Amino acid sequence: MKFLTKPLTSFISLSFALALLFSGCKKEELTAAQWGERAVAKRNEIMALSTNISCSQKAQVTVQTIEFNCSVQFYPILSSDLQKYERLKKEYLDFTDNQYAAWYKEGLIVEPCFESLWTTDQPVRLDCKNDKVYLITAENLPVEEAKSLVTTTKNQLDILTSALSCSSEANWSFTRLINHQTMSMEYIPYSLTTGYKEFKAKVSLYNRLNLNVIKAENKGNHFTNIKTVEKIECVNGKPVIKFKN
Repeated sequence: MKFLTKPLTSFISLSFALALLFSGCKKEELTAAQWGERAVAKRNEIMALSTNISCSQKAQVTVQTIEFNCSVQFYPILSSDLQKYERLKKEYLDFTDNQYAAWYKEGLIVEPCFESLWTTDQPVRLDCKNDKVYLITAENLPVEEAKSLVTTTKNQLDILTSALSCSSEANWSFTRLINHQTMSMEYIPYSLTTGYKEFKAKVSLYNRLNLNVIKAENKGNHFTNIKTVEKIECVNGKPVIKFKN
């Protein structure tokens, strides 16, 4: 009878342990629907964390953001809950990523999002409602306040666009602004390389505020001054939008 030598026994034991380890690390094979259910459950945990916060604790609350593709979600979170929030956020995004990956495996083509008009809701302030912390955004802001903030935000955008300068036609694009008074579109240029994130947030705030007013006043969704942009030219050091005839 042959006996295993000690080195060989150690090698087999190590190989068995590694096999168990890697088999335990194997990624779960779930359907897109199953990953989606997990993502929804995790988002519900985040929502539970952000609701029923007493107004007496408002000073300890900050607004946290979760971005995925073109969607943005805002949650008021207590400073004492931030560590738990970050864990839940990571799990939620991981489950959502896995859902998209499963969709691809199942043969579903998920088109990348494209925002033809920047209207993502933006947080405005934390308020109190029924003695609970309540998040005011551009979408639910009282209409008279929305009108006032429209004017303030437009002035800020005018300052930003008037300060733009260029040396070539590269790295420039355009976006559109909604005007609730005239129900028309305005076109403005922006840099793809400088201050893009902040500029987009400001434009989104402005447009969402205008949509707030339009909805409150039942003005419909028909806008005038719709144009086709041909290109952005650099004229005398300033980016200028050229439209097709």
